[in-house]
Amino acid sequence: MTGKCILDLIFMAKISFRFHSAGWIIIIVLLTLLVYIPTFQNDLLRTWDDNRYILDNHHIKDFEINKIPDLFTVYFDGHYHPLTLISLAIDFSIDGANPTVFHITSLILHILNALLVFWFVSVLLKPKNYLIPGITALLFGIATIHVESVAWASERKNVLFAFFFLLSIISYLKYLRSNKKLFYGLSLIVFGFALFSKVTAISLVAVLLILDFFENRNLVSKKVIFEKIPFLLLTILFGILAMMAQKSTWGENLSQEYFPFYERAVFAAYAFFAYAIKLILPVNMSGLYPYPQQAGSFVHIAGIAALVLLAVIIYFLAKKAKDKHVVFGLLFYSVNIFLLLKLFEFPAGDYLMADRYAYIPSIGIFILAAYFLDKFIQKKQNNKKAGLILISVYVLFISLMSFNRVSVFEDDFKFYTDIINKTPNAKVAYTNRGSIFRDRGKLNDALNDFNKAIKIGPASYKDYSNRGVVYVDLGNYTKAYEDLSKSIKLNPKNLEVRATYAYACMQTGRLQESINNYNAVLKAMPGNFEAFSNRGTAYYNLGNLASAISDYSKALELNMDYMNAWFNRGLAKIQSGDFEGAIRDLSYCVEKDSTHFEAYSNLGVVYSKAGNFDAAFSNYNRAIEINPSYSEAYLNRGVDYYYLQQNENALSDFNKVIQLNPKLGAAYYFRGLVLQWDKQDPCPDFSTASKLGFQMADDMLKLYCK
Repeated sequence: MTGKCILDLIFMAKISFRFHSAGWIIIIVLLTLLVYIPTFQNDLLRTWDDNRYILDNHHIKDFEINKIPDLFTVYFDGHYHPLTLISLAIDFSIDGANPTVFHITSLILHILNALLVFWFVSVLLKPKNYLIPGITALLFGIATIHVESVAWASERKNVLFAFFFLLSIISYLKYLRSNKKLFYGLSLIVFGFALFSKVTAISLVAVLLILDFFENRNLVSKKVIFEKIPFLLLTILFGILAMMAQKSTWGENLSQEYFPFYERAVFAAYAFFAYAIKLILPVNMSGLYPYPQQAGSFVHIAGIAALVLLAVIIYFLAKKAKDKHVVFGLLFYSVNIFLLLKLFEFPAGDYLMADRYAYIPSIGIFILAAYFLDKFIQKKQNNKKAGLILISVYVLFISLMSFNRVSVFEDDFKFYTDIINKTPNAKVAYTNRGSIFRDRGKLNDALNDFNKAIKIGPASYKDYSNRGVVYVDLGNYTKAYEDLSKSIKLNPKNLEVRATYAYACMQTGRLQESINNYNAVLKAMPGNFEAFSNRGTAYYNLGNLASAISDYSKALELNMDYMNAWFNRGLAKIQSGDFEGAIRDLSYCVEKDSTHFEAYSNLGVVYSKAGNFDAAFSNYNRAIEINPSYSEAYLNRGVDYYYLQQNENALSDFNKVIQLNPKLGAAYYFRGLVLQWDKQDPCPDFSTASKLGFQMADDMLKLYCK
């Protein structure tokens, strides 16, 4: 259906193929809108910046008009872009974190940018027909490489700065044509807006010089130079602000991966070439392009590609110097992509390139494509039909590629899966998808992704802690302890990891080590009620019931609704002989949660110890009613039946326990006692209980099973 709609629009474009600007505008708007229809169904990427920019961003959630000046004093997430924050805040004020609102605004800005591209190229070329402006703007609107900038809500800064950037260069071009200072001043003001949206706008100064060149101005004249001084001062100021902003997040070492300059130069040459290719042929698009793990072959391929590209550029500049369309397109692309090639530690981040960086530079490449198409059409009369077919097929291809690409940004899981399919060495994609798997309860899938992330390396403390937490969820506490130990060694200051490590210590019998680590956590985080409760359990397992009850009580002082503390304090009170206190705590559990079968079972135990067997059996029965597979309730009830000499009922319960949990030694031991009472051979059951570690069976074996 989408393909048919696109073909219909292209057919309509035939009417305006040569003459009408209005026709092109309609086609640009409708086709761009059609390509981005899936974005209205997309969620936010909740683990890929949208959490920081939207979901957890107090600057936009607490936004008020009188707070606007404050946003101009904020470095946010390694950037200085107050207008971007204001834009996101306005969207949030409409309907909270509703993703549709953010996507609509970004798409509107993108469509406006496509129309500004049409306007800019129209003013620049003063065309007899609108083919070159129309094709340039259409390709800009539907380009697959631009999907990241539009469909990813956090990239609002990209479409927003581009809007002001294009307005600025259009105003400057108007100034050159009319010599009206009003347009010069407007260009400078709007340039400031672009910088307040994203510092990437600093490349505009170079674009102004290219426009001067295109208009045959003397680039070294005083007038031209003085005109650039205000723009240059703003560029320097915002360049400094950008470095300070990135250092505020990344520190002095802006990149986590170090490469010598010559390698960065090769990577930059490769990226320069790769961006141009992907703009025309959008294959293997990815949300992340990691640096190569082994640079050898990559360096050679990139080096050769760079030489070829350099040769092509030199050829065009030498042979086509009089053809300013070609020179302009190449220079426009080059100056706008240069600062984004990561020759230096700017922009920060452990990736080789990013689709969003091609947003403004793409205009240069699309001008070239439209120009050569126009040249082809003008060469021969018969070429007009061939040109229409060529551009129609190509637009259909790009539109379908972009339409499908938009759906990749539907949610985090689909986004990371696409990255993994395209770039299998993208470690962060495995890490983040593993976390999604864990949240969805798919622990084995999460474990597989975390294993791959660690294998890709280098493994960080987060990698080991992520996998360690999954091992905790799986109940494999030995492996959890091993991973969390490695994580602690790499980053001993992370209290969240240390708390999980303390839990793994407790589950593997390292009780004093567990207590020591919980002590460290609670010293820094005295409000961590879970740490108090878990330390209480470690004390409980050590037999220090007073300390256990004290810690459970502290946990409840911090959070009265924390059921684990109520339940565990009830167990500790049973062991300490405080039956009334145990009944109060466990009764509170079942009052708040009528399905808490463990609390019912242990209420049965405490009532039994208090001699109230009717209440005990009532609670055992309730536990079994809620969870017929809960072996502990059958065991507890069976023990009471045994002591009440109701051997038939006791035997039935112990048989049920063994059926449900054949490795529970206590069930064999007590069944042996029932068999012995009934004059049957208890020795096989005592032997099994002993092998399963139930020590009381050892004495019975010595007495009765010689």
